[in-house]
Amino acid sequence: MRNPLRRRRPRSPGLAAVAALLLTSACGQDLVPGTYEGPLSATGKRGAAGHVVECTGPAEGGNNYPGAYDNGALSDDADEAIRTAFDEALVFGARGGYVRVREDDGRALYTLTHDGGVRQALIVRDGQDGWYVESWARCDYSELPDEVAEEAGYEIWSDADGRVSTRRVQSYAGPAHCSWDDMTFLEIDEAEYVRAPEPDPHVATLLSGAYEAAVALPPDARDTGFHRGEDHLWLSADGAWAFVGDGERVERWPRAVGKLGCM
Repeated sequence: MRNPLRRRRPRSPGLAAVAALLLTSACGQDLVPGTYEGPLSATGKRGAAGHVVECTGPAEGGNNYPGAYDNGALSDDADEAIRTAFDEALVFGARGGYVRVREDDGRALYTLTHDGGVRQALIVRDGQDGWYVESWARCDYSELPDEVAEEAGYEIWSDADGRVSTRRVQSYAGPAHCSWDDMTFLEIDEAEYVRAPEPDPHVATLLSGAYEAAVALPPDARDTGFHRGEDHLWLSADGAWAFVGDGERVERWPRAVGKLGCM
């Protein structure tokens, strides 16, 4: 089960953060030797940008090729088009840290490299009437810098092998516009658990029981192997509860038994 709340984000930073977008470029077609040499336009869900990123798992993204662009505002130059795309929530991921690595036939390729690989790519096109992001692709937030995941609202978990994909486990704060920002949502194994110290009456009816700030860890609780800092994650044998803590200090989070969402 995927929570509809999750699709209402990422959070939008202020103008100062937008102005801090890091973009560097130079003249010429191949600006950075050794960069992606394939075509900068392609069909498919993530377009040519999907061929640029180097991810350990599936990439996310979007593509406006081929066809007329009608998804958002046009911009005067490529750098501004990237800012516009983020402001209009047409692109998600890192807002800064990109390098303009290549230009070809009215298109510019920007990449974000982290931990030895390209983790996000944007291809910006000059559509004659203005510039726009034609295709983009991003690795899972667990493969991006910590500050990027934090800005997007994701809490990244780890296991014995390192950071874990948000497709396996993720947690995040509820939306402030619903006054749910004191709640934490956790998704794992197609289930959703909620840390809700003071849930509103409607939310309470959709949970398996009440949140408890301090309980004894049941002897049959299953250790998931996931942890964040000092907090570890266990699930009850029947899957109705998540237990989060260090083993001695454990919180009990109820499972959602109904569809949670707010407008």
